Amino acid sequence: MFLAKRLMFTFAFGVSLLAVRATKAESTAESASLWVYPAYSGAVTSTLYSVKANGTEVFTEKMTKFTGHMQVHYAHFSAADTVNVTVEVSEDFKSHILHPESRKIATKREGNTISFTSGPNYLILELDDKELLFILIDSPEKNPPKLGDSNVKNIMDYGVDNQGNTLETKKIQSAIDAASGAEKNILYFPPGKYLVGELWLKSDMTVYLAGGAVLFGSANPADFNTGNGGVNIEGMQHALIRILNCKNTKLIGRGVIDGNGRYLRSERRFSAAVLKMDNSSEILVDGIISRDSSYWNTIPYRCSNITIKNYKVINSTPESSPNNTDGVNYTECVDCSLYNAFLYCGDDCMAVKNENAVYDGKPTMDIKNIVHEKVVTYSCVVGCKIGTKTEGKSMDNVVFRDIDVIKAGRALVIDAYDTALITNTVFENIRIKDPGGQIIVIEGNKVPAWRRAVNQSIVKDTYFRNVSCEMEGLISLQGKDAEHNITGVHFDNVTVAGKRLASQDDPAVKWTINEFVGNVTFK
Repeated sequence: MFLAKRLMFTFAFGVSLLAVRATKAESTAESASLWVYPAYSGAVTSTLYSVKANGTEVFTEKMTKFTGHMQVHYAHFSAADTVNVTVEVSEDFKSHILHPESRKIATKREGNTISFTSGPNYLILELDDKELLFILIDSPEKNPPKLGDSNVKNIMDYGVDNQGNTLETKKIQSAIDAASGAEKNILYFPPGKYLVGELWLKSDMTVYLAGGAVLFGSANPADFNTGNGGVNIEGMQHALIRILNCKNTKLIGRGVIDGNGRYLRSERRFSAAVLKMDNSSEILVDGIISRDSSYWNTIPYRCSNITIKNYKVINSTPESSPNNTDGVNYTECVDCSLYNAFLYCGDDCMAVKNENAVYDGKPTMDIKNIVHEKVVTYSCVVGCKIGTKTEGKSMDNVVFRDIDVIKAGRALVIDAYDTALITNTVFENIRIKDPGGQIIVIEGNKVPAWRRAVNQSIVKDTYFRNVSCEMEGLISLQGKDAEHNITGVHFDNVTVAGKRLASQDDPAVKWTINEFVGNVTFK
């Protein structure tokens, strides 16, 4: 197994205590170089891994509700500088890899202890076939809100339970409603576990989750039926956090939103996202961990000017249902970005879509100007993708840049199955560790097993620049017919198994290109 994301630490023992005290007091000390976060009520401490930074212990959680090969452990903190990180492993192991290897972080092993130095980064430690360890190191927050600020309201003023024993949807929703457009328009969640159903954020307000704060989804599907509106995608109407018809809304901090998805999916057959945005603009999501969705994790739908950054997604694989635990799916959006992210998913890590030909009486809002940059992905399915829904007229200028694909079933994909003209797609500065046998796939001639498709999309001008794949594998370019074809596929400094591609005859690649593909170039 492979896993990757950036990892960087800055931990000094004396300073770390100051940072911990600052966190618990809900203030941020600019002089501190390390911020560690307390465990929430009910969190399970890993017995396999113990993580320290400059000698200071960092809480390492085991996601016990995940099963099978998706079982993971993770440590999360923020650091301003490089730190010395040590990982003690309670079991013997033969080999280890720290992903992404593109970070070129040297590790040292002494017995069952691994050490290295790093700055802010999202990393994955892989030992033999053991459960993976994520080390998620964020940069310090810039001017975070503090209790006592004139525009900050403490959620605890509403008498909520922060131990996770009482469902607090109504009280928290009341606080959200009151914050919208108010003088105190920042709603502050101190560390703790807040049990909630579906929450609806509003315009002109901010939800701030301090490190150690967790919005934990209810196990009762009825608690996710607190309002109406927004698109229903494949039976998924609801989410833990909703942003509908909003402008100037922020969800920020170093806390966690947990969809309780594995239980809802396997025990209640219920599909919900963790974060769902509909018909909204000027939205910022920054620094949050979003985990355990029962369906797609994060969905902006028919939105514009959405910024998601410093974002960590930790999903699981469905055991026995068709539900897909995708990562971030920009759907019918314009002028949006995903920057500096870690995506561990049971299905597509990033999938850009035109979902509906018509919805709510309105035609498709065609995808345009969507940028994904500085992302680490791990999945048994797809790393970077357009599709499979390609409805509407056009999908233009989708960019995947500076991506580490640690593991995938298909690495870089355009599934052009519907009606849109797909133009100016860019895959650049991408490093692929394990593509699952399929490196690049652009296909318009397939019919998905789970839905109807007319196969009338056209793909024009697709650019692969500075792409490397460690393993040999497939490149498949398949147009539908002479009218619905693929033209202008440009390979510029693309290497497979250490060899730069110069033609369709390179033996490191299994090429499948049909007669409806033209103007394939190499540089």
